[in-house]
Amino acid sequence: MFLKYIKKILNILPKRILLFLGILIGLCFYLNKKKRKVAFKNIKLAFPEKTNREIVSILRKSFINFGISIIETLIIPRIIKSVKLKGIKDIDNAIMLGIHEGSWELYNAVLAYNFRYAIFAREQPNKNLYKFLEEIRKENNIISCHSLKEFVRYLKNNYIVGLSFDHGADKDSFYVEFFGHLVPTPKGAVYLAKKYNRKIYAGFGHRVSGFNHILEFSVPLEPDLDEKDTLLKLNKIYEEYIRKYPSEYFWLYKRFKRKKNLEILILSDRKKGHLRQSESFIKFLLEKIPYIKVKSIDIEYKRVFFKILADFCCIFSGKHCFGCGRCLRFILKKDVYKELKRVYADIVLSTGSFCASLNRIFSFTLDAKSISILRPNVGLSKFNFIILPEHDKVNLSNIVNIKGALYYPYDLEKKAYSCKDFFKLSDNKKISLFLGGPLYDENIFFKNLKDFVYKFKEFSIKNNYKLLISTSRRTPKNIEEYIEKEFLNFINTETVVFANRINYDFVFEGFVYFSDFVFVSSESISMISEVLSLKKPCVCLSFERLFGKYVNFLESIKNDINFLEAPFSIENIEPKISNLFEENKKVIISAIEKFL
Repeated sequence: MFLKYIKKILNILPKRILLFLGILIGLCFYLNKKKRKVAFKNIKLAFPEKTNREIVSILRKSFINFGISIIETLIIPRIIKSVKLKGIKDIDNAIMLGIHEGSWELYNAVLAYNFRYAIFAREQPNKNLYKFLEEIRKENNIISCHSLKEFVRYLKNNYIVGLSFDHGADKDSFYVEFFGHLVPTPKGAVYLAKKYNRKIYAGFGHRVSGFNHILEFSVPLEPDLDEKDTLLKLNKIYEEYIRKYPSEYFWLYKRFKRKKNLEILILSDRKKGHLRQSESFIKFLLEKIPYIKVKSIDIEYKRVFFKILADFCCIFSGKHCFGCGRCLRFILKKDVYKELKRVYADIVLSTGSFCASLNRIFSFTLDAKSISILRPNVGLSKFNFIILPEHDKVNLSNIVNIKGALYYPYDLEKKAYSCKDFFKLSDNKKISLFLGGPLYDENIFFKNLKDFVYKFKEFSIKNNYKLLISTSRRTPKNIEEYIEKEFLNFINTETVVFANRINYDFVFEGFVYFSDFVFVSSESISMISEVLSLKKPCVCLSFERLFGKYVNFLESIKNDINFLEAPFSIENIEPKISNLFEENKKVIISAIEKFL
């Protein structure tokens, strides 16, 4: 009854006042943070290239248009002639499609005013409101059908019928691209068009000024087209309309809620090992979600100090930061900030502490999930998902503990044979050595290394092993020079790679793939983990005494690996094959299923 009185009052008020009331209603919706958050995210998803200022402008206008459309629904008879029809003449037996945009109740009334018209309407949760809405439709000659059987009866009787195209997608719906995302798209209209030989018109209305609108329709689509192709064409038609009139779309509507693809942003510190771990997580994720788009951005702060400032900003970041990101402009280099602000992501991913704070700040601005690999240097509870090695000995509900470093083998044979071709490796049996660098005492490390090298060369000659050797970026220059002197002209050496001079993407996989044994210095946690994941016998070389997480890590894999320390009795090693990858995979996939 209350709504009926409101309707009567509105129908006697001047149009200027009604327009003002509509704007006021729209702004009230806009002030609702929860609704604004959903709408902002949807616009960012559709238009990642737009700045936050442009998105906010679209958002505000969209809510204002929605507020005015509420008023318009209550005064349809007064403004029905202010809507002009465009692109539609002499039609009958047609299916008219619409989406949640403009003043859709007014547009339905316009069609009912010009044609014999029936719509398929779903009941609303609020029964009183729905009953009131049905009365309005009846007053404006709109025939509202509540069952498919009733709807088809009007279709057979040569009525023009109307359907919503962005609502009512069921489990069997096709996932069709819309703004670059795979969204479930209802196929009912296309099915009916094919079955009853009807043309499909895609309609879109937009406000010219005040209560004046243009309701236009696309060129009709013939019913004999492929079902999925037709849905894609319709989505493209509506995408073009929305791009042209973005503030007309009802962005609060959750069209993208059930989208099938994920957008993932990797924040990179340009460390190859860290990027490798981020990419490994993507590979695990692909086992559960095949539709993933990945973008990687190299992060650079304006000054070294600004990294500390990012950590400070992260402490005060939270959901209130949504759509903001002002601090990012201050702490990041200009080109990095520009690239970031034009990105949409469902998940923001980083490895290590360099980008951890930025990950959490930026994911809050997008309302995205944040994932950190390795221990971040800010509050662990701020992240949705953290992958930590067991040796860090941290357990929280959002933490997934794995053995060693995250690694997912892929393109193994391709990389291996690229390595073989590049270095012209022979078919002789081989062993490989991956050398890191000292952590605590370079003198002891160097002394033990010299003892090992003598035994290593002797072992290769005795067993006729060819040698594949690689240093790392942590290897000191004097140790590189020693390795060069000892191995470069050694008879059994096939190749030596100095990572600080030049490195190749295929070296690790190639050396491991063709080796019977892989020797790795004990401080190289990532390298040891990767060798074990590739199921190669790994020999861990102890050149100095280790502490903390290194000891914990080696203890956790003691059954999967051979340990070798002074006096380096190489002859006593026995091959061991590890299941580390399978164990880690089981833990990570289980965590991903819960996370998603």
